[in-house]
Amino acid sequence: MLKYARGTARWAVLALVSLAALTVSPAAQAEEKVTTNGFEGYDIDKWDRLAGGDGIAAFETNQGTARSGRVNGWLSTTRGWAREGTWAYFGTNIWPGTVCTAEIYVKPVQDLQFELRVWTPQGTKLASNAPWLVANGTYQTVQVSWIAEQQNNAFVEAILGSDGTPRTVRLDDLVVRCNS
Repeated sequence: MLKYARGTARWAVLALVSLAALTVSPAAQAEEKVTTNGFEGYDIDKWDRLAGGDGIAAFETNQGTARSGRVNGWLSTTRGWAREGTWAYFGTNIWPGTVCTAEIYVKPVQDLQFELRVWTPQGTKLASNAPWLVANGTYQTVQVSWIAEQQNNAFVEAILGSDGTPRTVRLDDLVVRCNS
């Protein structure tokens, strides 16, 4: 009986040591945090809209213009700007140095420059990407990446501006990923 107890105890200790090694190892901490907002259901209430000049920031419902679902965002301006933004909440589990990426689908009505920005809760810009998009009748992905430095939440905004040329985009299916 004593021999059996020693053998069982030895296996228990080995199991605990292995578990402790996994807990401390960087590979065990690696995980992907994902937040999404596709304008559907209660997600639409999480979008903040602002505009200046003649800019319009709005939503389209049941128009057949969404990439997925029934609802999409919509920005339009000729002399001004429009933006729609939302928070990506991750809680407290983002490690410093974590790589995060925001991706949104954009469908330009005209060839234009569009900007995707990411901000900290304190108002510091983490990243921006302002690509030139060609109006080809399809949704295109626009991405921006940043390194999280103890910032567990981020404000992601889509911006459109113009100084005299009519410009319009549709937005859908925002995804923010952080890989730690």
